Amino acid sequence: MAEMQAKATTELPEYRNRYIILCIALSAVFMGVLDTNVVNIALPQITRNFGVDMAQSQWVVTSYLLVNTSLLLIFGRLSEYTGKVRLFFAGIVIFTVSSLACGLSVGIYQLIFFRIIQGLGASIVYSINTAMLVQAFPRNERGRALGFIGTIVAIGSIAGPILGGLITDSLGWQYIFFINVPVGAVLVAAALKYLRLSETPTKIKGMDWSGAAALILTMSSLMLLLGSLADCNGITLEMWVYAAIFLASIAAFVYAEGQHPNPIIDLSAFKVKAFTFANMSTMISFTAFSMFIISMPFFLEISLGYTASQVGQMLLAIPLITAVVSPMSGWLYDKFQSTYHSSLGMLIMAGGMFLISVAASTLSPIFLLACFAIFGFGNALFTSPNNTEVMSALPLNKSGTASSMLATIRNFGNSVGISLASVILYLQLRQHGFSGQVISASPGLMQQAVQAVLIIGGVLCLCGVCTSLIVGRQKSRQNKRQQASKSINGF
Repeated sequence: MAEMQAKATTELPEYRNRYIILCIALSAVFMGVLDTNVVNIALPQITRNFGVDMAQSQWVVTSYLLVNTSLLLIFGRLSEYTGKVRLFFAGIVIFTVSSLACGLSVGIYQLIFFRIIQGLGASIVYSINTAMLVQAFPRNERGRALGFIGTIVAIGSIAGPILGGLITDSLGWQYIFFINVPVGAVLVAAALKYLRLSETPTKIKGMDWSGAAALILTMSSLMLLLGSLADCNGITLEMWVYAAIFLASIAAFVYAEGQHPNPIIDLSAFKVKAFTFANMSTMISFTAFSMFIISMPFFLEISLGYTASQVGQMLLAIPLITAVVSPMSGWLYDKFQSTYHSSLGMLIMAGGMFLISVAASTLSPIFLLACFAIFGFGNALFTSPNNTEVMSALPLNKSGTASSMLATIRNFGNSVGISLASVILYLQLRQHGFSGQVISASPGLMQQAVQAVLIIGGVLCLCGVCTSLIVGRQKSRQNKRQQASKSINGF
């Protein structure tokens, strides 16, 4: 009987093309991750090409990130009105066309404008790709499907700097955008033919435009505030302005959501403990990971004397481990439905960060590499099950909101991690009487500063173990209720 039900489930219309839908969603994510990484590599050439200073050219990166993050929750909510397929298709088209326009730009402000449009397209794709996979796959296959997102992000992180350097040096910075055009065209054609989901969009009863405006202002001001903190120029008037705008806009947003009958974010979703604490775990994980990624190159270059290419080779251990372990972790979670799978992953991440701080004292590359692998293994073990918990915590008709919230939390976790690592490095160096540029610090001093970052990151991961345990406990209670219900019905 169970086999017949499983067979019927996989033959439902929305599941027939699930692996093609998986390829479409993963290709779109890969294109976005690759684009972010290659633009960072090409930024010096863009700066020279347009004859501008870094203060202007950095907006090529910043504008994209601001728009991308600010609109995620709005598009997640909008997808529940328009349907995910229609909105995803629009996102791919916008991203592809704006990529072509970026490559054809003849001025820095024109390029920044088209990067804003490109960020809008990327925001649409990121906000709902996880929700599409949740709907395209049956429950017993979702962990593995979501695990592939971790793999593709890892591969994009590996390929981005390499491809960015090769394309920029051999063809010019324009081609880092042109490369998206044929890929986007193939995705558009594939989406037209295969992207089919059974959807019943909610009828629009009035979009919460005041809440949307307050949310955009909240996200933008917070991102700019975190960016200013990462610069470590002390407390400036600019920071106070960003902080004031953030506090005022978040208060306005919460008020607007409480008053509107169709809010952008249904705040009652946060009453679901599994949803709230799984998102908190995501935030902690990405914060700790960014702290590691930002601080470790300084240690490897200054304390160990590595070149930039050697640093890249050392850090490859993380995405390589993630690419292999993440889908396996999802498969194991689907098969055994372990209650504390994510908690174990976060605990291994914490242990990895503490071990790396110890390995930094030994200055042993082999020991460091082994510790990097442990940290990457823990991260891969944690991510897929935790993502599945976030997406499973809310009803399927709220999957757009859950998906966009997850993407927003990831971006903020990265931003907080960058700012926190920068501030800790700055304060540690100042505490030891060093007042020059960070890059000029002595090997021993840099070692101590980076160790402080790693220890604080490890403590954060231990906090993440606690939030993951709460999610696991909620899952255990839910499973017991379901088993009790089945027993009563069977009786």
